[in-house]
Parts: sequence; C-alpha cells; structure tokens
Amino acid sequence: MNNLFEIKVCGINDEISMNTVINCKVDYIGLVFYQNSPRNVSINICRNLLNLRNKTSKIVALTVNPEDDFLYEIKKVVNPDYLQLHGEENPSRCFEIKQKFNIPLIKGINVKNKVDLIRSTKHFEDVCDILLLDAPSETLPGGNGKKFDWDILKDFNFKKKWMLAGGLNINNIKMAIDVTKAPAIDISSGLEIKKGIKDPKLIEDFIIKCKNL
Repeated sequence: MNNLFEIKVCGINDEISMNTVINCKVDYIGLVFYQNSPRNVSINICRNLLNLRNKTSKIVALTVNPEDDFLYEIKKVVNPDYLQLHGEENPSRCFEIKQKFNIPLIKGINVKNKVDLIRSTKHFEDVCDILLLDAPSETLPGGNGKKFDWDILKDFNFKKKWMLAGGLNINNIKMAIDVTKAPAIDISSGLEIKKGIKDPKLIEDFIIKCKNL
C-alpha cells in the first residue's frame, strides 16, 4: 500500500469481506477465534476464507486466553502469520506460546493512562512482536467501537512496532494519525453495518481515505 501506515482489518468472517480486504491490499487480515465474539469464525468457516488468502496480506489469528490444544489446531489449519493474544495473557504465558508455536505474536493491551501504558509496554515489548493498543472494556476484549485518550500516546517511545485500535472509523482516522503518529492501525467495528457484519463499501471507502491522508 502507498499510505504511511499499515492497516489491519479485524473480524473478517465472510467471503465477500475477505475478497474486499484482499482486493484493497490491506496489510493484515484478522480472523477472530473467540466464541463470545459476534465476529467469531469456526475452524470450518475459516477454511473457506483461507482459500482466498494471498501472499501479500498477513493472516492474524485472534484468540483470548487460548489453551495449547486450540493453538495447535489453529497452527495446523490456519497457519497464521501472527497470533494475536487479546485476553489476560501475562508476559510469561506469551513467552511460553511463542516458544511452543514459533509464530510471531501481537499482544492486545488496554490503555487506561500513561503510567499503565509504560508498565504494560515494558512487560510485553521484549516478548511480543507487535503491541496493539486498545480501549479498555468490561464486555468484549476488543471490537467495541470505543476509543481511548490518544493524547496518552503523544511523544511516547516504543521499541517495537505498535498498532492503534479502538473506535477508529472513516471520520476520525485522520485525527487519530495526526495525534498519535501510529505506524499501524487496527479497525473492526468501524467498518460494520451491524455488530459482526462488515460492509464492503465501508471497507473500500476507509482504505481509500487512508491512502489519501
């Protein structure tokens, strides 16, 4: 892509949306393997989606507090480019998963304030490959359409690549990038017509907007 930041579209769960994000040449495609999510895909459904995968867009398998047996199944069937851990996994569990499965890790971190951000990044940036900074939530661990205070990220130095997530949409993406200077962004609910259902037109319009920032 020609834009100045990478784009991850998460929660893809149907073939039309999968084709759309591939045609738009997004950098990362997120498949959610979490039963409580409206964007959850079963192993069987994901097989159909993966038939469409290309060599350009990286596949991210999102899990929440996964057991090893489930991760073995994901590795066998999905063979993702990244595993996204979006639950309460601590640094030692992240390290254990990385050692066992040898798959690059994205770790979802809830951003409450600057002190919390400093502590969380210090704990995870040595073991995880990408940090995904999201808004805290008491319901689902992600994809809630809520943003956090982006000013927390001003002048913050990261050792690792990071992604901005939480409440992004076509109307606020320019401000988000202007404030945070994010090298990558993650969007899910901002591209939906109802919870769990992506709109191909919204996806296309958002990607065009990002390319023209």
